[in-house]
Amino acid sequence: MSLERVTRRLAGLWLVLVLACAAHNLWHWGFAHRAPVTDMLAMLPRDEQRPVAAQATQALADAGSRRVSVLIGGGDWGAAQAAADAFLQALGDVPARHRVGDADQQRWLDLYAPVRQGLMTSQARERLTTASTATLADQALATLHQPVAGPRVGSWAEDPLGLFGQWLAERGQGSRVRVQDGRLMLTDGSDPGCHFALVLIELPGSGFEIGAVRALMPRLDAATRAAEARGATVLQAGVPLFAAAASDQAEREIHTIGLGSLLGIVALTLMAFRSLRPRLLVMLSMAVGLLVATSVTLLCFGELHLVTLVFGVSLLGVAENYGTNYFSARQGLPPVERWTMLARQIPVVSLAMATTVIGYAMLALPPFPGLRQVAVFSATGLVAAFVTVLWWFPLLDGQGRMAPTRFAEWLGSRRARWPSLGARGLTLLGLGTLLLAAAGASRLRVDDDIRQLQSAPPALVAQQREFARLMQAPGVAQFFVVQGETEQALLEHEEALTARLRAMGLGVQAVSDWLPSLRRQREDQALAARRMTELQPVIEERLGQPVSLGRGAAGELTPRAWLDSPASEPMRAQWLGWLGDGPASAVLLRGAESRETRDALAALRLPGVSWVDKVGEVSDLLGRYRVLMIAVLLLGHALTWAALAWRFGRTSWRALAPTALASVLTVALLALSGQVLQLFHILPLLILLGLGVDYGIFMLEQPGRRETRPFLSVTLAAASTLLSFGLLALSGTPALRAFGLTLLFGVFLAWCLTPFFVPDHD
Repeated sequence: MSLERVTRRLAGLWLVLVLACAAHNLWHWGFAHRAPVTDMLAMLPRDEQRPVAAQATQALADAGSRRVSVLIGGGDWGAAQAAADAFLQALGDVPARHRVGDADQQRWLDLYAPVRQGLMTSQARERLTTASTATLADQALATLHQPVAGPRVGSWAEDPLGLFGQWLAERGQGSRVRVQDGRLMLTDGSDPGCHFALVLIELPGSGFEIGAVRALMPRLDAATRAAEARGATVLQAGVPLFAAAASDQAEREIHTIGLGSLLGIVALTLMAFRSLRPRLLVMLSMAVGLLVATSVTLLCFGELHLVTLVFGVSLLGVAENYGTNYFSARQGLPPVERWTMLARQIPVVSLAMATTVIGYAMLALPPFPGLRQVAVFSATGLVAAFVTVLWWFPLLDGQGRMAPTRFAEWLGSRRARWPSLGARGLTLLGLGTLLLAAAGASRLRVDDDIRQLQSAPPALVAQQREFARLMQAPGVAQFFVVQGETEQALLEHEEALTARLRAMGLGVQAVSDWLPSLRRQREDQALAARRMTELQPVIEERLGQPVSLGRGAAGELTPRAWLDSPASEPMRAQWLGWLGDGPASAVLLRGAESRETRDALAALRLPGVSWVDKVGEVSDLLGRYRVLMIAVLLLGHALTWAALAWRFGRTSWRALAPTALASVLTVALLALSGQVLQLFHILPLLILLGLGVDYGIFMLEQPGRRETRPFLSVTLAAASTLLSFGLLALSGTPALRAFGLTLLFGVFLAWCLTPFFVPDHD
């Protein structure tokens, strides 16, 4: 069967597959109204060795992903309240919480009042254990005669020492927020005259749902302007704000990178082929590549991340290589000869495609879901673009003779300007590379801290930090996960942990502060009852009348009752529910910023307690995989050499050496330019391996110095790749910027070095 007949049949099957992918994309984006994922946690590796830690991290992230918190004020109480009213009026019907009514406060008391004898601060517990009866009697009588003795539920006789009031006061000290005139208010700890009103905005769905976030942002901006018009300071914090910023940045970069790449490639094509037909067909191959890549990625992962999409736009420049190579080889040939040309090109282009896909596929080795998405998306897109060129181009390009353009002839003839280096020249080139590599090594800096990849707008980060300072909120990047076989065992383990942490001088936010274990409640009830029995005759003697101290309110508070009450709302997110083999909770910390403190916390060993430092874990993982990917890169060079040897035999090193040298020189240039080396500088070297070797393959296939088509194809391919990946160097996302800058250096060097290694044939 002839090549033409086989190609026609395969082209029909490919058309059916592409139409199916188009229908899938239309349903997913159009009818199901799905949006790309912006949650950066989705890109990070899960802790497979400690699944509970991964689940706890995700649970805390989910709990905070729907809320935007706003502080409004900066002046006196009245000004803060007036600015908050203006903010809320401009916010309109967006659900926002800013008041606490009397009914809400009563529900809190309704939960705790019946069990108040089992609620005791650690200081009160120590005092009841060690103080004499006479001392306690003095305190009780002083409490009786004070005009205002703090929060009190029931009569003085039921709680003569004010234990419940002390417990409530200590709970209140865990937050800077107070209720003032029914509003949530806050005073700056460093400036007592600076007051803020707190407004909590809750989104109906996840903060990563771009549609809901974008609907909120104009209202939020209008409300901010209204408050600022009254002279107030407005501080906003919350995951949806970062999701909106990431979405806007990705959209801008898609337009910049995609449009810039497209315009540059179109201009190159017009100059090289003087026809829009090659450009339209090349654009068709790229569109099919993106369409198929999107469908396959969605089928494999169920979602598409924005970073994958932005990276996928850069795929345009790489996928364009196959179409450009086709039309470079097609120039000057009549239509009837295209099948002979195609048969001659298939082995070469297939080898080039395979080496490129190998480079992308190796991105899937690290356990980063985002990188695995990029690997699947890119490899699938390249194969789809290649198949489109192979099976559709000969059928759609059946008319007319493509006369070589003056620009194409001039560009292809530049090949003759490169000398083929002999042994001495190659030795000098190797020595020069070693000297530059040594200079780069002397300036090389490595930092795998995941925070180096932070790409949020500085103004938003500054607001978040100031908000955290005012609120004194605990962090969620480092925390303890506490587990137990039962809910009560969990609470007991948590109480043991919080006692150790407070002894270290750390601030702690824990569920057990609001929900003591039944064991703790019963011990405190027994202690209080015993001391009240001892205290009663002394009080009766001093008052000269009979009294009944500490009677009633001896019930027990259970997790179910606490979770069902509005009183649990501020802490409910830390009750993680059933994780792994039992219930779990999260204990959050304040004051654990120093490395020494975090090391001490990581070394803490208590039953049911595990330390989670997501930032440290991911940073360490980035470092380990940076080292691993260097080894994988070396393995990739070896595998590529083996593939090249199958085609070129002993001269295969000539196709690989330029890319290997380009990789070394790229790292040296990155170091000399002040870049801090990370995993995301190493990963693109795998892609460079695939791209750079393509140039060697095309040049070695037709090594003659007078051959213009191979160098034309290689130069157009390199230029297109530089336009796409080079523009990634302008990205505001550090990981993408590292990719772009590395490939900007690497691709240019590989293109520049390749002709030096081609044997000198006339």
